[in-house]
Amino acid sequence: MLFLAAFMIFVSLMLLGYAASGMARTRQDEKAALDRRVAAMTGTPTEPEQASILKDLRLSGIGLLNSLLQRLTMVEPLVKMIRQAGIKKRAGEVLLYIPLLACLGILVVVTLNGSALLAIGAGAIGAVAPIVVVHRKRQKRLALFAEQLPDALDLIRAALQAGHAFVSALNVVANEFPDPIAEEFREAAEEMRLGLPMRDALAHLCQRTEDENLPVMTVGVLVTQEVGGNLAEVLDNISYTIRERFKLLRETRVLTAQGRLSGMLLSILPFAVGAAVCLMNPTYFAPMLETPTGRYMIAYAVTSILCGHLIITRITNIKV
Repeated sequence: MLFLAAFMIFVSLMLLGYAASGMARTRQDEKAALDRRVAAMTGTPTEPEQASILKDLRLSGIGLLNSLLQRLTMVEPLVKMIRQAGIKKRAGEVLLYIPLLACLGILVVVTLNGSALLAIGAGAIGAVAPIVVVHRKRQKRLALFAEQLPDALDLIRAALQAGHAFVSALNVVANEFPDPIAEEFREAAEEMRLGLPMRDALAHLCQRTEDENLPVMTVGVLVTQEVGGNLAEVLDNISYTIRERFKLLRETRVLTAQGRLSGMLLSILPFAVGAAVCLMNPTYFAPMLETPTGRYMIAYAVTSILCGHLIITRITNIKV
C-alpha cells in the first residue's frame, strides 16, 4: 500500500510538472503565432529576422522560471559549465533534474523500507548526479578541444599560406574538423563576420574554452595583425610548442601512474572489504552501526580515507 501511494504521488508530481511546462509552451507558441500574423498583416516582419540573428540567451523555456534565474547570479557558473560541456540544454532544464532525481532516490529507498538516513543519502546523490554528469562532459570536451588544437593550427597555417584570410581559415577548420573545435571556431568566425573586432572574438573564444594554449595563439595573432609579421610561421611555432607541452604532460602522467593507482586502490579497498564482510556476515558491523562510539569511529575512518585520497591526488597532479 505504501509503495502504491508513493508511486502515485511521484506520477502525480511528474504529470503536474509536465502539464505546467506544456501550458507555458502553448502560451508561448500562441503568442509567436499571433505575432507572425500581425507582422504578415502589417508587412513588417521584425521578430523572425531577429530570432535568426540574435543569440538565444534564455535560461529556461518557461518565462517565469527564466525571469527568476536571470536574477540569480549563482546560476552563471552552471550556465558556463553547460556551455563548455556542449550540452544543448538550458540551465533551467538541468536544474529541474535536481529535485526530480532527488525525489526519485528518496522514493526508491522509502518503497524498499530503508531508513530515513539512507533515504536522505539517496536523495543527495540524485540531486548531485546532474551536476556531476555536466562536469564530466565538460572535462571530456575541453580535453578533446586541447588535443585538436595543434592540428587545427596546422590547418590554419596551411590555409594562410594558400592565400586565405584569417577568418576564412577559421571557417576551413570549422568545415574540416569535428566538434568541439569546429563549433568553437565557427562561432568565433561568425562573430568576426558580423562585425565584432578580432580582439573581442578571440577573447570570447578563450573565455568559452578556458584552454591554456589559446591565449598564446590570441597574442600571436593580435600582434601579427597590429604590428605585422608572418602569421603562418607564428602559428607553426605555437603548434610545435603545444605538441611539446603535451609530450611532457604524457611523460609526467606515466611517471605518476603508480602513485595515482596506489591512491585509488587504497581509497577503494576499505569500502570494498567492508561491503564484502557485510554480505558474508550482516551482523558483523552491528556494534559499530548501533552505538554512538561506533558511528563516530566510522565517520573518523571515512574522513581519514577521503583526506588521504585528496593528499595523494594533490601530490600526483603535477602542473605542466
